[in-house]
This record gives sequence, C-alpha cells and structure tokens, in this order.
Amino acid sequence: MNKSLTLLCTVFAVPCFSADHKMPEFGLDVSHTDDEWIVTASGYLQATEEWNISAEVDSTGYLELGTGYGIMLGQFYTEAFVSYGRADLFDVYDAGLFTGTALGDDWMVYANSSHEWRKSVLGKSFPALENTNREWKNTVGISYAPVDLITLGYAYNYDKKLTEGGHRTNHEVRVTLKPKWVEPYVKYTFGEHRVSSGSTKVSEDNSIELGVNFNF
Repeated sequence: MNKSLTLLCTVFAVPCFSADHKMPEFGLDVSHTDDEWIVTASGYLQATEEWNISAEVDSTGYLELGTGYGIMLGQFYTEAFVSYGRADLFDVYDAGLFTGTALGDDWMVYANSSHEWRKSVLGKSFPALENTNREWKNTVGISYAPVDLITLGYAYNYDKKLTEGGHRTNHEVRVTLKPKWVEPYVKYTFGEHRVSSGSTKVSEDNSIELGVNFNF
C-alpha cells in the first residue's frame, strides 16, 4: 500500500477518499523485480481524527508497525510519523514528515521526507558485526482523477545514502481503479530502488507491482 496516497485519501474530499475516518483499509500486493516475487499484506486505520496506525508483513518475513499524528494546517494535511520494521538480520527505524493538499476536485500534490536507520541485529551479540546504515528518503508526487473510477499517480523518489555516500533516484507511475469497496492498482517503478522494505537488495531493473486495497 502506498502510504502517501493512503494518507491523502483519508483526508481530502476527492473521488478516492472516504469520509469515515474510523473505517479500516486492507491491502494485498504482489511485486516482481529481478525474477523475485514478493507478496505483501498491509492494514491501515485512521483511529481518530489525528492518529493513525498501520502494519504490513511480506513473504520474506518482514514485519512493520507504524503510527502517525496528522493535522490540517490551512489547506495542507501535515503528519509526523514513525515506524519500526523487523527482518531476519536487521531492524528498520523510520521517522519523518508528510504533507499534501488537494488542488480542486481532481488533483493532489504531496511530499514526504524521512530519516531511516537500518541496524544489524547481529551486533547485539557480536559487536564486531555492528552495522548501521542511514538514509534520508524524499518523495514528491502528484495524483489526478480524470473520472470518479480512475486515479493516475506519479512520484519521484530521491534517497540520500548518508552512511555510504551518494544517492539513488527512481520514478513511480501508478494507475488505480476505484469501484466501491475494492481498489485494484498497478504500479511501475523504474530507476534504482530497494526491492522491498525488508530487503537489503537494491536493483536498477524496472519492477511492476499489482495490488488491491479493500475499503470498508
């Protein structure tokens, strides 16, 4: 599930958004990169007008839990968020800020910036294997709903590798169908990107993701 779009769809009164902030969303997606298939199940709940919680687990065994606190600042929804993820060999900590606004009835723009730590769990038992990688992750995106049943999205991602030095960039293009209760989508990513949140593997090959979100 795309967290940025989920946040926007929770707040603004445009075709992809729900007015009931306490109704949960569930998602299931399959992604393919470098002949590797990963299945991810996710959930999102706007528990109150300000607080939300989220969770996801994928077929590699990676589990992530997160929460955010968001408010309206003028026409902009702004949210501070944190998350913790656990893979077999490392923990992932993320803290950041998201903001977005609707431009009329059909357009949305958003931006996301966060600081991510990936820390080896082996270092707890073997200090010589202690390793922490830090990244500054940034996204800017736009979403357009030409008709009520379709949303088109584009996002540009820039990740600064604070520990290793250098950076990577990639682009995402997404098409979402929006019938009632169920939202199937396809997302295409091109450019250097991490294969999944719970993976250390970074690929320059294009990837495709097919998924569906359930809104009740």
